[in-house]
Formats: sequence, C-alpha cells, structure tokens
Amino acid sequence: MAGGPETTARDGAHVTDRRRGKRKLIVMRTHIKGQTRRWTGWILLLLLAAPAAGAHARQAEEALPSLKIATLELPTQDDAQWQQRRDQVLQLLESMQPDVIAVQRVLQTQGRNPACWLASRLRYSCDFVTADPPSQPLRHGSAMLTRLPVTDDAVTLLHPPGQFSAAGMVRIKLREELINIYVARLRPEPDDAQIRRHQTSDLMTWIGATAEGLPSLIAGDFSAEITELVGSTPGFQPARKNPGERVDPPSLAGAARGHGLDVLFQVKYFGGIRQDSIKLPASESDPTAMRLGTMATLRLQTPESTSAP
Repeated sequence: MAGGPETTARDGAHVTDRRRGKRKLIVMRTHIKGQTRRWTGWILLLLLAAPAAGAHARQAEEALPSLKIATLELPTQDDAQWQQRRDQVLQLLESMQPDVIAVQRVLQTQGRNPACWLASRLRYSCDFVTADPPSQPLRHGSAMLTRLPVTDDAVTLLHPPGQFSAAGMVRIKLREELINIYVARLRPEPDDAQIRRHQTSDLMTWIGATAEGLPSLIAGDFSAEITELVGSTPGFQPARKNPGERVDPPSLAGAARGHGLDVLFQVKYFGGIRQDSIKLPASESDPTAMRLGTMATLRLQTPESTSAP
C-alpha cells in the first residue's frame, strides 16, 4: 500500500520527458509529505504504547506467586543460648514471615525439639525428618515448617547413612500451584568428597523419582564448593550469588567448609528476587550477633504448568 505511490512515482520518472519535470517534482513532494505523516503517526503510537506495555509486563510479573523460603540451624534445645534467645528468634521469624522454614541438624529428645517449638508459636506445621526409630532417646534429623497447605510428604535415606543423612520432601500449595520443597544436609561426617558426591547423587535420583514434573527447591547445608555443587545438581542454581554473604551453620561457625546454608532452585521454574540473612543482633548477654541462616525470595515463572487439580 505504502509502496503504491512510490512505484508510480518511480515509473513516472522513467517515462516522463523534460517538459514535465515540474510536475514530477510536485508529485514527489506530495508523496514524501504523506509518508512523513504516516511515520510520525506510527512513532506517536509507539511512544504512547510503550509505557502501557511496560505497565502490563510489570503487572503480569507481579501477578506471579512468590515464595519465601528460609534455611537455618538453631541451637540445641538444652543449649543456654537457645533458652536465652528463643523468643528473639521467634520475633525475628514473625517479622520476616517465611512461607517455608527448613531447619538443619535438629536434635529431638522425648518428642521435643526447637524447630517444632517454633512452629507451634508461629502456627506453622512441623515435619521432623529422621531415619532414627521412635524408640531412640536422642533422634537426629531436620525439620520442615510451613504456613502453607501440605498435600504430600516423603522421606528417604542418603547413602552411606550417617546421623543426619535423612532427606525429606513436602509438597506445598502456593495459591493454586504445587511446589516440592526438599531438605537435605549434604555435609557428611566425616566430610569426604566421595561420600558427599554419593549422597548428592542419591538425592538427585530421589528428586527425579518424586518430583512428578513440579517445580522443586532444595533447602540445605552444603559442604561442597560452588563449582562442585552446581555440577552435581543439574538444573538447580544457588539463590546466593555473593560469596561474601556465605552463612555457616552455627554449630560449625568459623570451621565449616564449602558453600554453607542456602536454597537451590530450578532455573526453568523460578527467578530469584532477593536474599536476606537471618541473624539476631548482639545483646548484653551475647556480645556477638547470632547468624542462623538465610532466606531466599523466589518468583514462580510458569504457574500455568504447575496448577493443582
């Protein structure tokens, strides 16, 4: 359509003699003026549409559900530090409002542990993950706390077995989306590279068998360095990017090796928004800040493929 006048003008340039040169000039000026008006109109439309398109994109992004997941380690139940500061820990988590809390290295005696104490105060559910039999006086494991509905859960044992080698999973419902949250302590004792790789392989095999195509996260304590960790968990990425924000588990503060406490997310399903350190400030009774762990805020990127039935 826009090419019509232009073709006519060009054809005319070949067939018109010199005595019609003035007419030729008038025709060309008219065509250029009309074309300029059309281009000006398109530019104005694009300028007007750009802010609206940007606003629609932001609204669509904000409409996607986000998830706040914390991974941390608490002092043991009989630790004086826990007795003195557990109410402060409770207040801190109430203010941060994580949707899911994965607690590493939990010791349970007589059916009680610090993680489930917190859950009861926060009004979260609490799943204690362990391979120890209920008859054992002191049970070792981890705990998964959430304020979201849980539709399924599972436990497995990573080999070779150790005190904290049980891994757990809860399937939560975020709005209408189903998400798998796995918890694992990939810090074997002793911290041998071959054992660590074997346990990581067990975990990834188990995730492959239980994920059912749903978005998945791994909240854990990782003794592998970042290169080994990313290479051994294909498809997953650590939420923490800055090495300076590394958080050691409190039981190994200053002596831990590797990546530390973090959340691994599937890059095809999630995008990272931010990460916050979970720590209590110094107090009169405890002059040093208590670093407990880290919280990742993630946004689900493909909700239509993960909807609950």
